[in-house]
Amino acid sequence: MKRNGTNRVLIPGNHQDEGAIAGAIKLGIELSKKITADIGDVVLFVPTKKSIRNTSLETVVSARVAKLLHKGEQIPLGAGLGLRAETTRTYKNGSYKDILIAIGADAKMMAKVDAMAGLHTVIAVPQKDGALDSWVETWSPLIPGAEKVAEEQIISDGIIETALTELSTSIDLSEKVLAKQDKKQVDLTIRVLRRNKHQEKPAEIKTWAVKHGWPKKAADELKDQWKKVYALKNMPRVKDAGIAQKMYEGWV
Repeated sequence: MKRNGTNRVLIPGNHQDEGAIAGAIKLGIELSKKITADIGDVVLFVPTKKSIRNTSLETVVSARVAKLLHKGEQIPLGAGLGLRAETTRTYKNGSYKDILIAIGADAKMMAKVDAMAGLHTVIAVPQKDGALDSWVETWSPLIPGAEKVAEEQIISDGIIETALTELSTSIDLSEKVLAKQDKKQVDLTIRVLRRNKHQEKPAEIKTWAVKHGWPKKAADELKDQWKKVYALKNMPRVKDAGIAQKMYEGWV
């Protein structure tokens, strides 16, 4: 699944699986050499610097290379490309068009990755089995060797999806949080949906939003407002019933 042009791949295994790590690195390097334009570095993204030395990663890349990566040096790959290691603390919001290989990834680590803009490809090796189940459910990444299945529909109500799609194009999603005016538009959209008896679980609303380009914090704001409006005992009010009705007719 792509968002803002980012490809996503899950390598089955875990951070101690040398075969999984080797496969992820090989895939990242091969991909970087196939793409000649608009590509950055191949980045080994690890939890901490301790994850580089005396680990399965060191066994795969060799002690000499691991030592260089640990020092922060870049390993030349040819054609102006390089391999380097970054941690969750040192990587600055994703360099443009990098191929990022997340080794020992868990949900918290991948949340940081998902917030990065401009990555070309993300290749993830889980910290342990099941650690990235929610990430897989959200993004439907390519899993080498797995049978490709149709992507599951998150929201079954077409009116809700149409309303959220229109909302997504009418507000500013370039910032981590919603602007004041955009919050008003979010609130109005939710109120109109509830007034017309459409329902969906707040968690599904957030999942849809993240999958369609909303920053995580903005998606959380959408989810919280959804819960707030649907928790009202009485039918939610709107300032202009005529405008609200026209909005709904447009979605229908």
